[in-house]
Amino acid sequence: MACCPAAVPMRCLYKDEVDAFKCASSESIPCNFKNIFDQKLIPYPEKCFAAFQSRGSEEETDGSQPIFFLKKYKELAWHDRGLAVAITFKENNKNYIVSVNSDSSLAFNQRELPQDIPGVQSEIIFYQKVFRKEHPNSFCFESSLKQNCYLGFSADDNNKKLVLKHLPGNNLDETIMLFV
Repeated sequence: MACCPAAVPMRCLYKDEVDAFKCASSESIPCNFKNIFDQKLIPYPEKCFAAFQSRGSEEETDGSQPIFFLKKYKELAWHDRGLAVAITFKENNKNYIVSVNSDSSLAFNQRELPQDIPGVQSEIIFYQKVFRKEHPNSFCFESSLKQNCYLGFSADDNNKKLVLKHLPGNNLDETIMLFV
């Protein structure tokens, strides 16, 4: 489904319409995610969740904690939603991809990243945006599958599990601000 006429390359007729996602490069950017409490995101794929935990744990100091990676994707159509990325991590020599289920829950699927993703949305693509200009390393990650749904944590949850939070309009709060 082509949305861009030949006379207007890279700009779509409809806002936020995208033909497909393609890997921007073969490089994945290693990173760690932290919340506003300076807690590091730790994945537990065997239990199908990730949680923000205080630094200095025994596991963190021995270097065995998985590192997350951001994989940039470029889109074939122009829009202003943010940088398209997939979030992965490796644990026990297995690759996992953070993805969104149809019920808005998060999953950690063991598989390799695809080079090309057809369609206007994907369960593995998030739009990375700067959360606050005064903090250039603060970002929010909006699901391409579920508009106005962001990676974050529940303020009511003592475990601070990674969740997908629905925040309509400009009602963004600091529970979705992640430091990379």
